[in-house]
Amino acid sequence: MKDYMSAVESAGIGRTPQLCQDAMIEMLEELFDGKFFSGQASRKKLKIFKQDLPVPQENDSDADTDAAAAPYIVVRMSDGVVKDDDAPQEINFSLIICAYDTGLQRDGWQDVANIKEDIVQRACTMPYFGGAFTILKPITWAFQEDDTHPYYFGAVNMICTAPALTQDTALKELL
Repeated sequence: MKDYMSAVESAGIGRTPQLCQDAMIEMLEELFDGKFFSGQASRKKLKIFKQDLPVPQENDSDADTDAAAAPYIVVRMSDGVVKDDDAPQEINFSLIICAYDTGLQRDGWQDVANIKEDIVQRACTMPYFGGAFTILKPITWAFQEDDTHPYYFGAVNMICTAPALTQDTALKELL
């Protein structure tokens, strides 16, 4: 989604967790604009996907070609909570990072580490995004433990706040 605020206004439903996810994707697109990482056949721009990878249109014929998805981030919203009437929603996100490197030195993990670090530094220095959302601490991250060469994976887990619907104040005063 390229124009988050227009989507908020046209939806007419407030700032929901899904709009938080859209705003996070927009923030990541801005963060990684003009940067290139290890991918099939060359260094490529980072692709960012909402919730999951697209369904493959072919069989595995594109798995190790430039048409494959890597490098990418999947912005996955997993769950959330509204703790009380006066609290914002807290939404849990996992940002799954993938890079691709066929080199014998197995350096693909370094692109994953650099992508992870850019995300963490952005979240720590500017935790506000999309006009209504905040990234909370702790922010956790991890690298894969299994060998999936030439694919390399990592994840950043974070909690974001989004405004929650609250009770009608006139009704609240009567109670």
